[in-house]
Amino acid sequence: MAELTRKEVIQLLAIVSGDTTGARLSGVDLSGLDLRGLSLQYADLRLANLKDALLNRANLRGANLSGAMLERADLSECDMAGATLAGANLRDARFIKAILREAILTAVDAIGADFHDADLTEARMNLADLSSADLSRTLMTRARLSKAHLGGADLVDAVLQHAELTDANLDMADCTRANISHAFLQRASIINTTLAWANLRDTNFSDAILMRANLSNADCSRAIFRAARLRGAILRDANLSAATLRDAQVERDALIYALLSGTVMPDGATSLD
Repeated sequence: MAELTRKEVIQLLAIVSGDTTGARLSGVDLSGLDLRGLSLQYADLRLANLKDALLNRANLRGANLSGAMLERADLSECDMAGATLAGANLRDARFIKAILREAILTAVDAIGADFHDADLTEARMNLADLSSADLSRTLMTRARLSKAHLGGADLVDAVLQHAELTDANLDMADCTRANISHAFLQRASIINTTLAWANLRDTNFSDAILMRANLSNADCSRAIFRAARLRGAILRDANLSAATLRDAQVERDALIYALLSGTVMPDGATSLD
């Protein structure tokens, strides 16, 4: 199928009654169109302009949207499993309850995007800019987010088990009650971040910056904070049982209110029960 103009796309949609599987729409201007419920499975939408488009409940499984313009587009409840969105502009786009399992979102600009209740399991989001994005209740198990920007993002009740967040920026993010257990946050910037009541069991924070982070009531058992910077962090009622704080920068007064049992302290000594 030859690449289509905007007018030809509109005609095609009328003809095929909602099925454009495998369509070649690379670079086509589809801005503002109502494409709700359409099947665009495996479609070539590279560099397509979908700004302000309505794509609710569309089938975009395996579609290629690399470099596409999706600013303010509504992709709520879309099936985008395995789709490629590398380098796409997703600013203020809506992905509410969308399925993005194993999708590629490398280096996307998703500032202010809404992903709440979406499934991003095993998605690749390295270098993605998710600043101020709504990722509350989002499933991101085993997602790859190394060097991603999540500053000011809403991660309340998000699931990030086994996620890779090395060198990521989570400054001022709200991770209240988030499940970030068994995750990798080496060298991450987590300044002024809220991690109250979060599940941080077995997570690696080596060399991370957690200055003024709120870890009150967080479960940090068996977590690794080797050489982490925790000055000004709130650790009231945090569970640091069997955690490693070797060479960490943390005020001793802050540890008074934490649960320490078999904890390796900054000087290498092990706390008693």
